[in-house]
Amino acid sequence: MRSREEQIRVLADDFANPPEIYQMTEIAELHINEAIQRGRELERADPGQDTERLNWMERQCFPELHKLDQGWLLATDQVCRSSGQPTMRAAIDAAMNAENGQ
Repeated sequence: MRSREEQIRVLADDFANPPEIYQMTEIAELHINEAIQRGRELERADPGQDTERLNWMERQCFPELHKLDQGWLLATDQVCRSSGQPTMRAAIDAAMNAENGQ
């Protein structure tokens, strides 16, 4: 699999020099599949972050995590700590960062 930087260079080149129309679908699938694979590898690369998130949640008073139409909402001790986040992990990270003043 190509590195992120290599993928960006190839994608930029494909935009600057479009392939033949019959090749467009094949090239798009290649880029999408590589991005999906890269995402899966990143998820597997750092399971310690999820452990850190779960440990943080366990230390909170009355932790609540809700998926709403506007995104994920996380509250602790009946106070909203983050809202509108695209993923559960992002909601927890935002709440952890808010607690740390970041």
